[in-house]
Amino acid sequence: MKVRSTFRILALLIALLILGSHSVFGRGPRPAKPEVERKQNAVLLIGDHEGIDETNAQNAALLVTEALRAQGITVIDPVHEAPAGATVYRVVLRRSDEKILFRLSEEDSVGTLLAEREMLLADIEEIASAASRLVFALVHRKPTFPDPILLNGGVFTAVVPAKELAPGLGVGIGLSIDRSSYAVDVGFQMAWMETGFRYNSDSTFREEEEKDSFNFQSWSIGGRYFFNKQNLSPYVGGGIAAMSVKYTTTVRIQYSGFDEFFSRHGISDEFVYDEYPEEESGIGAYGVLGIELRRYPRYRLKLELRVDRPFFKLPYQDVMPITVGIAGGFSVRF
Repeated sequence: MKVRSTFRILALLIALLILGSHSVFGRGPRPAKPEVERKQNAVLLIGDHEGIDETNAQNAALLVTEALRAQGITVIDPVHEAPAGATVYRVVLRRSDEKILFRLSEEDSVGTLLAEREMLLADIEEIASAASRLVFALVHRKPTFPDPILLNGGVFTAVVPAKELAPGLGVGIGLSIDRSSYAVDVGFQMAWMETGFRYNSDSTFREEEEKDSFNFQSWSIGGRYFFNKQNLSPYVGGGIAAMSVKYTTTVRIQYSGFDEFFSRHGISDEFVYDEYPEEESGIGAYGVLGIELRRYPRYRLKLELRVDRPFFKLPYQDVMPITVGIAGGFSVRF
């Protein structure tokens, strides 16, 4: 009953979080794509790029041109000058300390601003992944950073500091509400692992071996703090989780010296297996340390170290799953 009530509470929190995200971020039914009057044959204008190599400025403009065309907007190849009455998409690159300001504006005619979006990049290489996000934000009049809702899933290896368990395999899925400096996460993960049989003891009439196996599942809710707003961003975080863990010791016995005495007492010379399971469920906490790659594009990747700490113990031992994994995700655009 304790486990069921715990999972119900977490399910309620997750539902409130998702509903709250619709409120906080102004979500309702999926809106139609904004219909903005745009002239055909718009001009991609290479704007100010002081401190930026001309080749890099031209490459950035070409990337923006391709992204605009992918959005269904007809735009000619980049130029340095445009007719006064032309519809213009202007690319501006400026150095700010050690970073690069990447700005894209839409102008009804040269100098008549309709909208603009900008991003601060760590280096010139990030333009390749930031261009499509900047274009999407400008065309659809959305924030540039980041898409609020992300779906993600991944695989990891898990180790449990209990007895002699070998690393095992795990999988996880989740939902993140991502902002520029932090993310709120809900997710589910499970893992399983076991050792091979190892020598335990023997006697005149029997040989005994044993192996250990472990599996756990957790529903969690928590958050992460990002140390920067760049495309490559380390983070730290944590939260609470409803956990279920099971640790089983399997003993394999083989009787030797088989003779008529054992036969009369129903003992064969085949293996005999005995299992000794330990199982418990409850609440725990977790902490994560990781790095997220490609925060600007729609598709993401992260590497993460996670430690789960149950607030309960198994009858004969304490467990604390440690996982190291890789996860991919994609943003859900509304």
